[in-house]
Amino acid sequence: MPKDRYVNEITFHVRYAETDSMGVVHHAVYLVWFEEGRSAYIREQGWSYADIERSGYFLAAGDLKARYRQAARYDQRVAVKTWIEDLKSRALTFGCEIVDAKNDRILFDASLKLICLNASGEVTRIPDAWSAWLVI
Repeated sequence: MPKDRYVNEITFHVRYAETDSMGVVHHAVYLVWFEEGRSAYIREQGWSYADIERSGYFLAAGDLKARYRQAARYDQRVAVKTWIEDLKSRALTFGCEIVDAKNDRILFDASLKLICLNASGEVTRIPDAWSAWLVI
């Protein structure tokens, strides 16, 4: 996790519905948590994905890199730490770590490059108006 950037952090307990019969979090849930982390990051800056779409733009997944390090378990308190890793004229990359909230042990880390699209689905420049929430 970068020390020179704004990092949004949300914490919660692992819910029973997110686990298998052994109480271990299903692998797809980490990506849902990463999405919630990205949404929380943008909301913290006064925007939302809904605001982005209402403005006529969309963010499409372009490249995902994910690493599962250790399983999270039912009722464990986890923290999702999210930041903007890279910013280009037509794309931004979010970074994420999901950690055990008690000891900061990394359970999962990932990066996701999002491509900016206009309403016609064409790749386009990131609008200047987004600079308010694109905090690096």
